[in-house]
Amino acid sequence: MDQVFLHRYDNEFLAGIAARELRIAVDRRTGAALGYHERAWCARDDAGVAWKRASGRAVLLSYTVTRRPYSPDFPVPLVHGLVELEEGPQLVCRIVGTAPEAVTAAMALKADYDDKGLVFRRARAAARTEQA
Repeated sequence: MDQVFLHRYDNEFLAGIAARELRIAVDRRTGAALGYHERAWCARDDAGVAWKRASGRAVLLSYTVTRRPYSPDFPVPLVHGLVELEEGPQLVCRIVGTAPEAVTAAMALKADYDDKGLVFRRARAAARTEQA
């Protein structure tokens, strides 16, 4: 079985997803949003980082459509996208609820959740929830 090595900050992000809450890390001193990659943290200690709820609003920067099945848990076609959150950080995620041929770069998205975790939907089609 493959081992997954999580960074200590991954645990905070994943705990948020489990609680159906998209969290971002911010610099306590400046309030600036930090990215999800470890490089964003290297100059800060744990005391310099706080987590806050993100708005869940994002824009699609780029995407790809997978048409070859690789897991029965993820039926094809499967759209993966690179999104930029309103607060600035970028992450790769699944895009759901829109036919692959209707997905476009610069599309407005909203964070949502399914039985596998975080997904993004076209903003107008996003679930109406209080949490991002």
